[in-house]
Amino acid sequence: MNTKLLFTLLCVAVSIVAVAQKNELQTITENDLRAHLEIIAGDNMRGRDFFTETPGLDLAADYLKAQCAKMGLTPGVEGYFQNVELQAVTPDPDQTVLSLKDANGNKSYQTKDIFSLGGPPKNDTISGEVVFAGYGWYNEDTKYNDTKDLDLKGKIVLVMTRTLEQVKEGSGPDMDTEMKKMSRAMMGGAKAVILVNDPMNPNPEYIESIRKYATGGSLTLKGAKSSLILPIRLIFGSEELGNKMLEGSGKTLDGLQQEILESNSPKSFAINNLTTEINLVKSNESIVGKNVIAVVEGSDPELKKECIVFTAHYDHLGTDGEGGIYNGADDNGSGTVALLEIAEAFQSMKKKPKRSIVFAWVTGEEKGLLGSDYYSQHPVIPMENTLVDINLDMIGRSAETELDSVDVNSKSLAGPNGMYIISGRQSSELLDISDEVCEDLGLVPSDELTKAFLTRSDYYHFYKNGVPILGLSTGLHDDYHEITDELDKIDYHKMKRVTQYAFSVAYKLANQTKRLVVDKPVK
Repeated sequence: MNTKLLFTLLCVAVSIVAVAQKNELQTITENDLRAHLEIIAGDNMRGRDFFTETPGLDLAADYLKAQCAKMGLTPGVEGYFQNVELQAVTPDPDQTVLSLKDANGNKSYQTKDIFSLGGPPKNDTISGEVVFAGYGWYNEDTKYNDTKDLDLKGKIVLVMTRTLEQVKEGSGPDMDTEMKKMSRAMMGGAKAVILVNDPMNPNPEYIESIRKYATGGSLTLKGAKSSLILPIRLIFGSEELGNKMLEGSGKTLDGLQQEILESNSPKSFAINNLTTEINLVKSNESIVGKNVIAVVEGSDPELKKECIVFTAHYDHLGTDGEGGIYNGADDNGSGTVALLEIAEAFQSMKKKPKRSIVFAWVTGEEKGLLGSDYYSQHPVIPMENTLVDINLDMIGRSAETELDSVDVNSKSLAGPNGMYIISGRQSSELLDISDEVCEDLGLVPSDELTKAFLTRSDYYHFYKNGVPILGLSTGLHDDYHEITDELDKIDYHKMKRVTQYAFSVAYKLANQTKRLVVDKPVK
């Protein structure tokens, strides 16, 4: 065959592939995305969480399974459902009690109005003498130190929310600051920190706003090794509790806060003749979550043994107990329905791609990336034959304009053409393909969130197993993890473009003759 003829045939082949790809892209439409999302993020799904009165998470799984079957996708596991065995630990508020005792061991006060974060899965009892440590804060610049000269070892430490600086500024409390207080108390050998609202707090509902997360329980993979359990407990209580603990000293929270503010110095002390006993009672239950797994089998007899995996978590936060529903239209209804459209695009191809495409709608992301962790341990195609994981998580929103710069500590919603790509940069070739597709679709990629978000979505369990990743998102917004993350705020045109990007990258990877080169593997 002469060179000219070979070149002509090559051009024809490339043209056919390009036309085929363009045709499949047209199957991804705003109307289809909207129709799926109105179901997945509708009130009937009850926020797609475990333990809701109406099992919305199961309803969502059933919907995804039905769509996979309707498209004729091959089940990745029998019946499409990959069962994820989980252990649930839930606080029992009716039996969780804090008691105050005098020097003779007599109870002077008792309350159930407390809750805790973390701790062991079994029932837990903490008792000890009490010290008041102001805000429990240390300022490295001014050397203000609430715990100076206090013996914290074996003690229960009563602290107020915020810091002296935050009180002066009039700013509200934040969880990072409160966790730093716990770390400092732990280094001093304390058994527990009891955190109560400071009387001047501009956000008096702060502690109450944490309750729904702390008392909602925790989930772990059944049989998983327990994560590190800190030798300290963080207990949340009321201002009333704080004043009851101080009663024998003749002091009040309000009076002590005024003294600290006026003197610009700590007013910490041991509360004599007082011990506290805290009983934290929990229930344990085995439950089963569901990953929904479907496959488009590759057309090449050898290359079909390799795959590209698409992931998106379909769970969210349920209800707020007061009639509000966390519908999670963007988080992650958007990624969930995008995978349906991508699956339809691949399934509609007359000639399937050379490599297989695996679709994994995973559960329990909001509980600690549990479904993707389970999949990484039980993949339908071995991880060593998985070329890349493309994860879609919050791809449905746009700011009015593009950001001039990105602050990883604040909400960084991309503009009309912007898109964030979380990548471990394991493959230069993968990033080159990504850039080419972005240019074709007019998208502007940014990897400025990679460092801060590398462990925060389901792609992490692929990354740590050496699989190159592309984590796709349009960024955080003020409705993140709020009941206001609703359908009317979705930018369906932007969502379609990101979905088409994900399909196009996978299409190129699945049809390459040579396997993707991983030139910077995870060590």
